[in-house]
Amino acid sequence: MAAEELGNIGKSSAGDILTSRKVYMVTLVQPSPGAPDGFEERYNAYWKAVEQQVSQLEAKAGIVMRVFAEGVIGRGDDAMLMVQQSNPGAVQLIRQRVSAGAVFEEFEDADLFGQVIDWGRCLQSGLINRTVADTIQAHYTEAADKRITHLQNRLAEGILESEAALLLGGDPNINLPEGVERFVVSPPELDELERWVQQTNEAIRQQMAEEQARAAAGESAAPQGSTDQGGSSDSGLWTPG
Repeated sequence: MAAEELGNIGKSSAGDILTSRKVYMVTLVQPSPGAPDGFEERYNAYWKAVEQQVSQLEAKAGIVMRVFAEGVIGRGDDAMLMVQQSNPGAVQLIRQRVSAGAVFEEFEDADLFGQVIDWGRCLQSGLINRTVADTIQAHYTEAADKRITHLQNRLAEGILESEAALLLGGDPNINLPEGVERFVVSPPELDELERWVQQTNEAIRQQMAEEQARAAAGESAAPQGSTDQGGSSDSGLWTPG
């Protein structure tokens, strides 16, 4: 059930929701230092809107008692410190729930998470041998499957009867344990941010293509041995990951 459907909950349905286990799913949007003007404004607007929607969910379906975050190692203060250092928007959302009594649970297995990261980096390293690539892919898939199973087990074991949990991650469609209801927190600000990033990336690609075309034209027109000072390949443009 999506967050926007809460206004249509009847009395009996609301009672069922309050006594069920549920997860409020939040897309973990990361900051981007050095991004063009406009990103930070939309990033902050997104997290402000998430706070508002989660608060509305808590008022109708139950207060957050557990917090889980993908990519975060440790629990409690250690987990909070890791988020504080990496995502100021998310830490405000989490800190408010923890201050109200929620527990910041351990979610990731450090070894499995590290394996997924390292095998993924290997796959992106420009491999040329098919056997090596297939071997690394197999290891990556195995580690990724084990990690997903671990995350699902943590949710199944960590969320008690009638509790609500806040889950910050990259995939709002992650499979939840049987009997756990899903509430997707997806404010319009998320779509706006994603459209802005897409449009900005397209503008960057267009500008880089034009600069490369001008540089190529300048090189072909310049006398042999001359240097084209206006065709630098370092455009200084932002290219988000």
